[in-house]
Formats: sequence, C-alpha cells, structure tokens
Amino acid sequence: MSERPPQLPRLKLAPQQRGFSSHIGPFYEIELPHGMRRAVQLEPKHLNPEGVVHGGVITSFADFALYRAIGDEIGHETQFATIELNCQFLAATFPGRWLYAEAQVLRRTRSIIFAAGEIFDADRQIAFASGIWKVIDNALH
Repeated sequence: MSERPPQLPRLKLAPQQRGFSSHIGPFYEIELPHGMRRAVQLEPKHLNPEGVVHGGVITSFADFALYRAIGDEIGHETQFATIELNCQFLAATFPGRWLYAEAQVLRRTRSIIFAAGEIFDADRQIAFASGIWKVIDNALH
C-alpha cells in the first residue's frame, strides 16, 4: 500500500473556483519566495479508463493555474479568457498524489497575455502548458 504524501500545512484554498473548476478541485495555493504554487490532490474521480490521471484533469488544472498566475500579475479584478491552451504531457500521475503547478506571464500587450507553466508531482514533471488569454473589454458587455 502506498503512503499518501502529507498535505503541506501552509496550503490555502484558492479563490475563483466557481463553475467547472469546482468539479476538478478543490484547488489550493501557497506563496513561495519565487512566486505562487497551485495544487490539487488527485483522487480516483480524476482517473481515465487506464487507471492514470486523465489528461483533461491535467489540462484543466493547468488552465486554472495559468489563469491565476495571470491574475497575480495584472490583478484578479481584470477579466480575461483563454483563447489558446497547449499542454504537452510528459509523464503519468496517479491518485493519492498532489499535483502542483507554477506559472508565469511571458508577455502581455493591452489585450493579449501569453503565459506558461510546469505541472509536476513530488517525483517528476508531468506536463508543460502554455497559452494565450484575451483581456475582456467590459465596455462590450
């Protein structure tokens, strides 16, 4: 029987988990000296038919982590939406583990934001994600 890794005592429940995100999470976060780290504890509900964590879970977690990293830089009151997300899977991960993400803004213009990040567990890098987000002009609503 594999031992479950202990939860980091400083992890706090991440905000902005309404809608679809609530089905995958809960997501957590912790501030580190080099920036924020996001986390989710993997459960049997996250598995694909082969018994490993589903790529859609990893991609959705990556989208959330990059979204939050963008908000960390430009302000969480600014609205923006994913217009492209790329995810390269590098290794499998399994239930009972913590999945982590660290992300950063690479470049931004007035209306477009480019970001990237790593998804990893305690043993290895699981995926690399990058994408483009569009700042939503509230005057159009």
